[in-house]
Amino acid sequence: MTGGGTMNPLGGAVKAALDAVVENGAAGLSIADAGTEEAFLDAWTRTLTAHARHLRGKGETLSAPVAVIYAEDCADVGVGLAWLSKPMLGGSHAEPLAGTLAVGTGEIGGYAKPVRLPDTDAMTAAIREAGLGKSLTVALLSEASMVIWPRGLDSKSAPFLKELGDAPVVLDLAALDRSLEAFYERAARQPEEWWRDRSQRITVEEPESVVQHDLWNFLLGKFSDVARVKKETTIGHGRADITVTPIKPDHASAVLELKVTRDFRTPRPGTVRATRISLKSNIDWAQSGVAQTAAYRDDERLDAAYLCVYDFCAGKKPQIEQAIQHAAAPYNVKASRYWITASHEEHRADRYPLMPSGTPPVKA
Repeated sequence: MTGGGTMNPLGGAVKAALDAVVENGAAGLSIADAGTEEAFLDAWTRTLTAHARHLRGKGETLSAPVAVIYAEDCADVGVGLAWLSKPMLGGSHAEPLAGTLAVGTGEIGGYAKPVRLPDTDAMTAAIREAGLGKSLTVALLSEASMVIWPRGLDSKSAPFLKELGDAPVVLDLAALDRSLEAFYERAARQPEEWWRDRSQRITVEEPESVVQHDLWNFLLGKFSDVARVKKETTIGHGRADITVTPIKPDHASAVLELKVTRDFRTPRPGTVRATRISLKSNIDWAQSGVAQTAAYRDDERLDAAYLCVYDFCAGKKPQIEQAIQHAAAPYNVKASRYWITASHEEHRADRYPLMPSGTPPVKA
């Protein structure tokens, strides 16, 4: 990315935003091992964000969508589809990308479909035709919006929308609070893919890992421009679930410890019996996250510690929320419980409970 004189003519908020990007040029460095989904997502969200900013700076619009899809065996997939090798793809934010559909593994480069696609319908059809509907997809849909599908376009999981603009992104604790609430509302309230059997309230085999993966994707989409958003960071003798470390020193840093509470342990492969988990065991497990996240925060001198309990248990159990908040208060840990509903009916009953007889109606 160029600096200095190339940005002076822009003026105003656009210039301020571009100057901020140049000042933080190190933000383009990957936060994960090369070749992983994490490195791919981190790099391409930055690249497409910078491309959108470039278009806005020139007063231009994105004439057609751009989609880049993760493929672990990128060369095999690209050659098999007869797509063109593009080793420098994404190397410059100024290159024309409109209409590009590509697969990649690295932070730059990949294989692109030879014909550029004019709109989202053509892009969607081409992705499905290539058999890539279940793969991590990052798409720039306009110069003002990016969408991330962590499990692909054909997944039942909700995609994550990242609004793009020239106002600097502020990373403070209020922004983190809003983002955690937004993740819960958009992705975690009633996620089909976190359940193995919703009717029996049986989760997938490793629910904490699944929640961690989706929350990490969401936060990376939100804050990749201004922070390193990492998962499984080694701190002391443990590994923090998610850490958010700002690029600028005046922004906030945080560690997030995730816990899952549930009614049953997921049956092992080859078995069908689900072992019930007691309320006490769930409370003990949830409370154990207080010491973990407080220690991670203090060891790394981070600004905040969050304990996020994703509760798959039937019914709203205030005991879990009360227990974690009571345990967290002495150590200044922000503890929250997020209830995962198992059906649309359960979700509606929770969001719109019936009022007792005689309760005055609430005006819209």
